[in-house]
This record gives sequence, C-alpha cells and structure tokens, in this order.
Amino acid sequence: MLRINNVYRSFGSKEVLNGVTLTLKPASLTGLIGPSGGGKSILLKIIANTARASSGSVTFDEGLSTADVGLMFQEGALFDSLSVYDNVAFPLVGGKVPTNSLPVDEREDVCDKVSEILARVGLSRAAYKMPGQISGGMRRRVSLARALVSRPKILLLDDPTSGLDPVASSVIIDLIVELHREYRPITMIVSHDLRRLLPVVERIVGLFDGAISFDGSLDDLRQGASASIRSFVSCRFELGSPAIEQVPTV
Repeated sequence: MLRINNVYRSFGSKEVLNGVTLTLKPASLTGLIGPSGGGKSILLKIIANTARASSGSVTFDEGLSTADVGLMFQEGALFDSLSVYDNVAFPLVGGKVPTNSLPVDEREDVCDKVSEILARVGLSRAAYKMPGQISGGMRRRVSLARALVSRPKILLLDDPTSGLDPVASSVIIDLIVELHREYRPITMIVSHDLRRLLPVVERIVGLFDGAISFDGSLDDLRQGASASIRSFVSCRFELGSPAIEQVPTV
C-alpha cells in the first residue's frame, strides 16, 4: 500500500498541490488526469522522493520504500553522454556505467534484462546509439524502458506516450498493461492521451488546481463527475457511450 497524506507543495507564492490525500492499493492501475500545470508531475516526483513536499508525507507499507519506485520523467531525463543501453541499465547498476566495465557475471545479468526490455519497446537496433542520435519519440521509449527494466514494485509513468504517433502510443500502452498483468506493480500513469489511457486503467483520479476533484472508475466518470471535469475529459475522450472504447492494437 502507498499512502499520500495531505501533501502540499508551493513554488514561491504559487501553491501547486493543495492537500492531496490518496491511497494506492497493491497491484492497482491508476490514471492521473488533469490540465497542464495542475500538479500531476510534481506529485509523482514527491512519491519517488526526487522532489520534496512543502508539508504532508508519503508512506509505504512494510517491505516497500522509495527504492522500489520506478519513475519515468515527463521530460525523459536521459543522460546525453551515455548510450541508450547504458541509460536503460542505469537503475540496475547503481550508476556504475559504462556497463562494459562490470564483472563478467554481473554484466551478463544486466545484458539479459536490458536486452529484453529494449526489444519490448522496439529499440534493440538503437541500443548503442546516443540520445542525440535518435528521435524524440524513441527517447520517450528509452525513458520508459529505464523505468521498467528493474520491474519496480511501484511504477510511476509521466506521459509515457508523449511525442509518439498513434500506432506507437497504442503499442506502449499495451506494453504497460501487459507488464502490469505480469508482475502487478502499483502503477500510476499520467497522460493527456485520454483515448488510450481511460479504457485500460481501473481507477481515474482527477487533479485540478492542485486538489483531487474526482476519484472513481470510468463508469463513475460518465455518470457522476462534475460538469467541469466532464468538459475537460470530453475534449479528449468520448464519454457518451456506456461501452468502453476499444483501442486498436498492433
């Protein structure tokens, strides 16, 4: 269990998070939605302990800690001086890169894990390229692979389909869902691509003006959300039909 307890965060006089309280259950798959600048990215960073709350806390059940968190940053945050392979390997080796300097047995284990996740995000052929040599969409997939490679118990994904075309976006969402089914991490996905996000998550949390304005299922969103939230969602996703929209897969 992951508990977010009355979290506030301000930047100067601007309050970005305003008393966010939320519990994420084991093996849950949650979509975090809301307008740009509403506090979604900073909330993920606070959970992952890469940013601090002004007040409030994030607590973990026994056996979990921030060391169990995999975070995909919205901006990618790749190391420009490292190859795609070494960027992805980074969480496995505690920053001991380049990985070709590792002992042979350790290197082989890392190679197996990195090669597997690069294949699953379609980047095997780009393994030894540098981030500056690949497209923006490919860099997004490198960042996703890095977040997934250690199979963290808590997985936080900040706009994983940003910069990808519709087909690639569907592939990435399908991959996230597939991996969630395989090893069941607590997963929270921030995305503006609601057409692909909303049909696959079990729970939707709406963060508007730094506060949680909605928390429920897609059916709850259709039936009981406020007019402002429905208006925000309807610009990106068809809410009219009670049947869940089917996302094409490849």
